[in-house]
Amino acid sequence: MGGVGRIQLADQAGGVSRLELFLDLIFVFAFLNVTGLTAEQLNPAGLPRGLLLLVLLWWCWTPFAWLGTMVRLDRGVLPVAMFGLSAALFVMSLTVREAFLDRPGGLSGPVVFALGYLVVRGTALAVATVATTDRTGVRHLIRRVWPPAAVGALFLLAAAVAPTYVPDAVTREWVRFALVGCAVVVEYGGVLLVGAQRWRIASIPYWAERHALIILIGFGETIISIGLSQGMAVAQPLTPAVAIGTLLGVVLAGALWWTYFDIARFAAEKALQRVASDRRAALGRDAYSFLHLPMMAGLILVALGLKKALGELRVHSGESDPLLGVATLYGGVVLYLVGLVLFELRTLRILGRSPLLGIVLVLAAAPVAPRLPVLAELAVLAAAVGATALADATIFRHRHRRLHVAIGGAHEHAGVTPKELFFDLVFVYAFLQVAALMADDPTVSGVVRGLLVLTTLWLAWCAYAWLASVVRSESPLVRLVMVLVVAVTAVITLAGPQALADALGGMSGPLVFVACYAVIRLLVLVSFAGAARQHPGMWPPRPALATVPSLVALGLLLIAALVPEPVGDIRALPPVRVGLWIAAILVDVLGNARVLRVLRIESAAHWADRFSLIVIIALGEAVISMGTALAYTPISARIIVAVLLATGLLAALWWAYFGWDSAEGERALEAADGTVRTRIARNAYMLLHLPMVAGIVLVSLGLRKSMSVLGSAGLLTLGPPPYLLGHAALFGGVLLYLVAVQAFHSRTVGRRRPLRVAQAGLVAALLPLTAGLPALVSLALLTAVCLAVTAIEATRGRPVPAVQPVVSH
Repeated sequence: MGGVGRIQLADQAGGVSRLELFLDLIFVFAFLNVTGLTAEQLNPAGLPRGLLLLVLLWWCWTPFAWLGTMVRLDRGVLPVAMFGLSAALFVMSLTVREAFLDRPGGLSGPVVFALGYLVVRGTALAVATVATTDRTGVRHLIRRVWPPAAVGALFLLAAAVAPTYVPDAVTREWVRFALVGCAVVVEYGGVLLVGAQRWRIASIPYWAERHALIILIGFGETIISIGLSQGMAVAQPLTPAVAIGTLLGVVLAGALWWTYFDIARFAAEKALQRVASDRRAALGRDAYSFLHLPMMAGLILVALGLKKALGELRVHSGESDPLLGVATLYGGVVLYLVGLVLFELRTLRILGRSPLLGIVLVLAAAPVAPRLPVLAELAVLAAAVGATALADATIFRHRHRRLHVAIGGAHEHAGVTPKELFFDLVFVYAFLQVAALMADDPTVSGVVRGLLVLTTLWLAWCAYAWLASVVRSESPLVRLVMVLVVAVTAVITLAGPQALADALGGMSGPLVFVACYAVIRLLVLVSFAGAARQHPGMWPPRPALATVPSLVALGLLLIAALVPEPVGDIRALPPVRVGLWIAAILVDVLGNARVLRVLRIESAAHWADRFSLIVIIALGEAVISMGTALAYTPISARIIVAVLLATGLLAALWWAYFGWDSAEGERALEAADGTVRTRIARNAYMLLHLPMVAGIVLVSLGLRKSMSVLGSAGLLTLGPPPYLLGHAALFGGVLLYLVAVQAFHSRTVGRRRPLRVAQAGLVAALLPLTAGLPALVSLALLTAVCLAVTAIEATRGRPVPAVQPVVSH
């Protein structure tokens, strides 16, 4: 990323930037809040309100997809605006629960929500207006978009203020609902009236990828909702029903994922490339801006339905009407598939047979589902959606093969593939669980327990990163294995709080964790063995010996799980189990070092992208974790200031890695070859990115604890200091992250940044000095130091890149 400068126009080869992915992960939090609010008010009034909020959030996201086709959002001065926008979007997301009903205390929730919407929409239009000063036609078109956007915002402000003057409570809610509905109609109708004749999609791959990523975000939200159905870091018994329900939920999400990313995503992109330029913008608007909304809404409803259905499997079941929950789940699947059918019809001019089959099967099963047990209800729905993929392989195979031939090798690209992104998104939930685990037990033993679980999950993720760098296949078998791994990863994350100590009742938490971990690692070994048969040189000469470190590590974890320990307190940290876990981790890392020397990284860009994405996912988890601490706190001026400071801190952390270091690391990896590239991949990426992720998780713990003591008091009431361990986690997490980034930079390009060393020293000095200060003051000081360093680096400009990579042994 370049330094501070003018707005830069987008080019045809531009892709989705890491900054846009960070923004998308804030939308995950917004969608989660919509799902949570609707789940709490799952009734004939609450469901339409939730859908209206979703439509408004979608219309906040869509303009930035259009804007990204015009300008580079990660260049010049725009990153500053984007992070300011992220803060406004985060505040708006916090008030989703108050958008229709204000809570007592603090500021008016509906007014703050409306103002946040106004800021988000206005920012996109303002940037577009400034960026098109020398493009008269487009600028004139953007000016025509301003009036409907302004009128829609005024309707939203009226919805926030006018109902307060209505005495009757029922009438008040109807007035607010009607005014919000008017805002939606004006916004969408205005875009249709303006037309799309003069719009231009500069980069079709960017446009298609941007919308594919937001659909993936919807799937990620579904997986997180599956986990949240059982609570976060709780001592709830892990029963077979919960485990099977989780597996079925992820299989359902995987089957829906398949329907979009098998053919539709890539075939639609090619169709957009073939259409004449004067009709391309209209097709992009209809097929993507409009028809992706029902798909996204369907996924949100599926997430809501899964959360309610799986919540029934807990000891304390929900009180909502089961019939409405089933209708939400099945209706969400139907809505998603209808959106997919319309999307294919608009872009490819074909009627998708397998999605239509899925719609028929789901509608046929819907009347029976309310009479079935929850697990049977999920199994029937997963089977109905899974039948679409089976039909493509059997009765529709000839047409399916022709479509695959038509899209050619679109699946086989050098970047991170959709199946890898689907796998990575489950780690948003995994990192959330680890942060919640430590927040629930804010002691040294709780932090140690969380870091042990995080390290184990990291090793599992790295194993698949190595596998994906070698096996670049998109065959149905590979996808099935990936969906299975995602499902097992969801279960292992559920078992994370009980990985070292059992809860009362249910299955043994340590055994479930180890069994799932064994399945994940053994699938990796089997996949490597299969790939080695086709490419004999990619695996060590003695394959059996190459598996010994992994098998020994699994054996140590199994012994740890079988060691008799007291049951009931999941916060316990048994010394024997901890020792065996540490031994297993060391055996895994050190023992597999020799095995990794033989592997080759074919694509440096793919490898660097994969690790960049996991850092973005960790930063997104920090946002969500911080938001969960404020979910039920009335919005106040002090909370808004704290959110602005926390967003500034995360922006500085984002810059520390993505400003220049990630690109320089990728260049060093690209310049190396053979064993040198493998060593850099192992040392600079696999090993040094773990403390980066651990640092971000600790920062999320610190932010969560800092936010939890703010309350809804006024701005001038500074409040108490944070919990001591939370304070140490916040400053220590930033310090660990900065040290890891500096070590990564030294490993790849062989230089140290004196300014970064000074920054780390200042953070270390502030840790004890600010321990007794109010949470808001200590957060402000930390953010000021980090932003000051960021500003100095950005104004200095990009350093001269290293010519040769540094070889690390």
